[in-house]
Amino acid sequence: MGKILIFVSLLMAGVLSAFSQDRYMAGTLPQANINFSLSNDVKLNVKLESRQIISERTQRESGKGSFRYERTDLGLVLTKKVSINSTLGGGYLIRLEDNQLVHRFIQQANWVNDLNPITVAHRLVIDETFRKTDPTEIRLRYRLGLERALSGRQIDPKELYVKLQNEYLGIWSAAGPDLEIRASTALGYNATDDNQIELGFEYRVNEFNQPSKAHQYWTTISWFVSI
Repeated sequence: MGKILIFVSLLMAGVLSAFSQDRYMAGTLPQANINFSLSNDVKLNVKLESRQIISERTQRESGKGSFRYERTDLGLVLTKKVSINSTLGGGYLIRLEDNQLVHRFIQQANWVNDLNPITVAHRLVIDETFRKTDPTEIRLRYRLGLERALSGRQIDPKELYVKLQNEYLGIWSAAGPDLEIRASTALGYNATDDNQIELGFEYRVNEFNQPSKAHQYWTTISWFVSI
């Protein structure tokens, strides 16, 4: 599986960089999400995610392929169900990047509509990021997600499904405002109602306030489990 992810990332980076002179970064983005039910209405989500760079082009360099580890995130978010289809939550994320620790506080709201056979999910997040060497960064994020079974009208155990997501992030700091746009698609396998795995692709673009934009291309693999 690891060789497949690296191959796909290199292929995408090579094709996309051939048509663009902007900066880019391509790599793999694996993550594990574990949900703990603390009560009927309260859950704790523990998310572990890392990023590995396969190919990149900076402002001063042409495109090059060189594997390097970039960072690891550990996030803890506590959510409470406030209605039949919505939750409120808050949490904390710690990141190890360039041998430094980054801290982030998270406040979020989620609501899901089951429009059988499509599930529509909305997420609104405000977070604050603190780094020792950079100004405090505040982000406002909105994500729209669509999910559909590939067989039948609902996602049953041992069935495949497809997920599409689009997210917009407004970013504010002393360095100036910015916008980041994300789009992703993934093919998922629902092993059981408490255990899913997804393989997909995510594209990000940001630094609209710079002469050239920064593009990111990620091969994603995600594991979701509920306990």
